[in-house]
Amino acid sequence: MKTKSQLIFLIGLLCMAIGAEAQQILNGVITDKQTGEPLIGAEILIPGTSMGTLTNSIGQFTLETKEAVKILEVHYIGYETLQITDFTQGMHVALEESVNSLEQVVVSANREKELRSEVPAAIATISPKVIEETAPNTLDQVLNKIPGVFVADLANEQHMTSIRQPISTKGLFLFLEDGLPTRPTGVFNHNAMNELNQGAIRSIEVIRGPVSSTYGAEAIGGAVNIITHAPSVTPTGRVAVRNNSNGLTRSDFKASNTFGETGFFVGGYYSRRRDGFFEHSDMDKYSGTLKITQVLSPKTDLNFSLTYTDHETAMTGSLDSASFFGDDVTSTQTFTERTVKALRVQSTLNHDWNETSSTTTRLFFRNNSVGQIPSYRIRTDRNSGIVSGTINEQSFQSFGGIVQHALEIPNLRAKLIGGLSLDYSPTEFFEDYILVEQNNQGINVGYTALDSALTKNEIDLTNLGTYFTFQISPIENLKLSASLRYDRFNYNHRNFLTPSAFSGSPNAESTFDAVTPKLGATYDFGNNQGAYMNFAQGFVPPQVGDLYRGVEVPTLEPSVYNNYEVGGWFSFQLSDQIKGYTNLAIYQVKATNQVISVQLEDGTRENQNAGETKSIGMEYMLRLSFTKQLQFRWSGSFARHEFIEFVENGNVYNGNEMPQGAHIQYNWEVTYRPSFIQGFRVSLENQFLGPYWMNSDNTKEYGGFSLFNIRTGYRIKGFDLTFAVLNLSDELWSPRANASRFGTTYTLGIPRTYQFGLAYNFGGK
Repeated sequence: MKTKSQLIFLIGLLCMAIGAEAQQILNGVITDKQTGEPLIGAEILIPGTSMGTLTNSIGQFTLETKEAVKILEVHYIGYETLQITDFTQGMHVALEESVNSLEQVVVSANREKELRSEVPAAIATISPKVIEETAPNTLDQVLNKIPGVFVADLANEQHMTSIRQPISTKGLFLFLEDGLPTRPTGVFNHNAMNELNQGAIRSIEVIRGPVSSTYGAEAIGGAVNIITHAPSVTPTGRVAVRNNSNGLTRSDFKASNTFGETGFFVGGYYSRRRDGFFEHSDMDKYSGTLKITQVLSPKTDLNFSLTYTDHETAMTGSLDSASFFGDDVTSTQTFTERTVKALRVQSTLNHDWNETSSTTTRLFFRNNSVGQIPSYRIRTDRNSGIVSGTINEQSFQSFGGIVQHALEIPNLRAKLIGGLSLDYSPTEFFEDYILVEQNNQGINVGYTALDSALTKNEIDLTNLGTYFTFQISPIENLKLSASLRYDRFNYNHRNFLTPSAFSGSPNAESTFDAVTPKLGATYDFGNNQGAYMNFAQGFVPPQVGDLYRGVEVPTLEPSVYNNYEVGGWFSFQLSDQIKGYTNLAIYQVKATNQVISVQLEDGTRENQNAGETKSIGMEYMLRLSFTKQLQFRWSGSFARHEFIEFVENGNVYNGNEMPQGAHIQYNWEVTYRPSFIQGFRVSLENQFLGPYWMNSDNTKEYGGFSLFNIRTGYRIKGFDLTFAVLNLSDELWSPRANASRFGTTYTLGIPRTYQFGLAYNFGGK
């Protein structure tokens, strides 16, 4: 019996050994080849079987199999598929972004990652590869590649924006950083992107049309979501310097790594301009970002980020017709300026309760100030000849949080997303009157500050919002979605001046609230072809600077925008090598009580509710890939923006087109990467903006412009060398032109500019 028991025991051990020998455990990490960042949700598959797994929140995977594996395939949307035949424990696999990528993962639509093809909206992404190869000194150089988007560069990162609206300084566009608005609602600044750290940008998503149902007010023309770098899995870094012929020098740095369960990223840049193409155009900007990620468990991670920006720039102002067309770059200003100091801190906790339920909790803090001696406030009294202006500063602090829960309902093929947000932002604003000294040549050479306060107030802004999104697929390939958001804004205004002051509005509380819905549907025909439609409503409460400045009694009402839209996407293949992709969006936006800048009898401007306006348009994009070496892209829009009902100083403009609203805008680019020079690329780009009316009378027209840019780059052994010529033909152009009964003014666009860059990348794979 004993011998028999021993034999059975030995046979059992042998079977266990054989089983253990057959068991194969593969593990490793999947990253982006360019940035070193982990790719979350990448698929690792065994070809010919149903076996596979996904990477976790830090890009790691583990795959167990009892059969010998000879090949693994790694898939991630927007990246080249990779086959692995050489296995090691803890293998590091780096995927390269696909030049021919037709589909992408986006996060802007519902604050959740989802496929672009499942989003019933016009949304586009600027990838890390495009940003690195463009090497933009200002974000308009990449944003203008997106259909229907035109960002007007006003020099030194100052800008205006046009997305489904004319070129505007109004609060119709929402700027976000990792899904969080960079400024509180009611304190919009059209230059808000100059508060961003370009040195930390990984990618950019732009969703066109109202998205108030998710992000709240001001997301009318569109939302620009800046996505910053995540910590890399292995040590990576980059240092770069750029210099151009218009006096700009810029230095960038990035460094990142993960130690165990903790990841770090730090990045920033310093930009300096001296002796630019236009007088009085110097600038200094420092910006830095620190990010820390901590994996607390396989289902929980904590993320912290801090960004600080210090931006000081001269404000050159605009030119009259004689100076603009006479090539006179003499600035009439010598002391106008803008100083921005912006701090943003946020901490986000992500927790997956199970495979179908997750919660995100985010706390944030902002501390921001903008001080100005603005060139646009300097004016000459036509009766007395006195030249005057103002000094002002606006500052705010923000305390707030967002909680969002997502629940998948597999049996219904549905998903429910709900969220609650709170933003408390006390603000302060003062504005003082100054007398300006002007020499015989009409140059403003100095000023005297008088003891004359125009505006001095404090306003406590409180925004409470709650939102819900329900998505369901009642049949295969069809996805329906409905979103609803409620916002309540409370402005507690305290005025420190008398009722007779320029801004004499009494102490008071103002409350604005709105319910903003969105309905959408997408249908996927397969083979990367589909269509969508949506209705979305947007809501904008009056900005505090419009509501209380220069008035005795606040009169502005909220603006409401209704957007109707249909669109689709279509991919095709003309041959084995020639592939194409196109998308299209057709929209109509109707606005009631839109705030318009109205010129008064003394030449100053005041914001008033305009009655009704309408914008209709079509946005399109065509991308062709002839080979891996040659690609072509054409992005553009056709649009018309008109007044339905608008009266200014007794003049009725019903049916007229809105100023600064071009009918045609497009950007095309052809890129060549010769196979016989590995690492080299060259591209030719054209930016076109068609004519538009310069005034509400529709009597003065600006002819538009067509600019050509050439960019080249060469990567060798970690070094990147870049050279670009912007405005190749040295065209005289203006990003924004304006006409009134007091004259015509032009903002001067950059002349031909040569730019050189050198960078070194270390680490990564």
